Amino acid sequence: MDLLRDLLREYYTSAKLYLPKDFMLREFAFQTYEKGVYVRHLSFQNEALLRNYLVSKTPRQAYYSSAIYRDPAAERMEEKGWLGSELMFDIDADHIPGCDVEKVEVGGKSIEFISNECIELAKEHELRLIDILKHDFGFTNDEIMIYFSGNRGFHTVVRPKDDDWLKLSSYQRRELVDYIKGVGIDPERLSPLPKPIRRGRVKARIVLDSIDGGWAGRLVREGLLNDDFTHEDVIEGVRKLSVEIDEQVTQDVSRLIRIPGSINGKSGLPAILLGSESELLSFKYSTEIAPWKGHVLVKPRKGVEPLGKVSFLGREFTLNRSGLSKVPTYLGIFLALNGLYEIVKIL
Repeated sequence: MDLLRDLLREYYTSAKLYLPKDFMLREFAFQTYEKGVYVRHLSFQNEALLRNYLVSKTPRQAYYSSAIYRDPAAERMEEKGWLGSELMFDIDADHIPGCDVEKVEVGGKSIEFISNECIELAKEHELRLIDILKHDFGFTNDEIMIYFSGNRGFHTVVRPKDDDWLKLSSYQRRELVDYIKGVGIDPERLSPLPKPIRRGRVKARIVLDSIDGGWAGRLVREGLLNDDFTHEDVIEGVRKLSVEIDEQVTQDVSRLIRIPGSINGKSGLPAILLGSESELLSFKYSTEIAPWKGHVLVKPRKGVEPLGKVSFLGREFTLNRSGLSKVPTYLGIFLALNGLYEIVKIL
């Protein structure tokens, strides 16, 4: 555990962290290294103090609040003085149909190994989300922050220039969720006709256009809707273009945001900021995203049955069924963070 902590501490001494300009008004929260409990209601007046905390405490997880407060360090939520919250969207690959996550049961724990294919599925949904945020909600590139979560998918944070967005209630944010996921869309409302005619076929009296707003325009732009469509066409089109976002994340006005640049305590990988859609498109779930170089020696923890072959970051590794195994540092950290192996030597 000490060697694992040393590796994490060394990372934070020079890691590039990405903080909002108003981070002094944000609550910070951390999961402790030893016991895994959460410490909340902290605030920092400058980045140097935050970095000192990360280096000295070496938490497993590091977050700041999506909410802006007058007094972020107040321990009671009603005393913090809520000023508004950014819009946050979370896409996890394992929630997307078609993503089959490999799970290994070891020592009473279920450990997930995310595949490249699942991350690519998450990228598709992230691109759909960005399209909605820009074309339907009117946000610009400099209002949208995208980053790889460091584990199973992507986080998107919107800091609108119009502060009215920050004041949206949980109920209003739920409306955004329903729109993005295509919940409750009535095919009849995409046509000026009050009722469908001829076995559910809708005959529009106006020409649908790709510049139309809402779901009608989206379906036309993607070639999934034309001037002569059925209810089934609409339902299938919505299914193909809906975005699998975590509903609770978007609704929660006091949600915590993983600090971009910090280490994800489940995978040992950093949360990687992606500055544009092109960077998202070129992002690859591979060993290139791991900040760790070299190798370590690991051995199974007491009471844990040794693993044989494991897949991580697109590579397959074989571990010794008994004794020590030499593995890349990034794999050793992943195994150690999940309580399967311990690092006994840094090579």
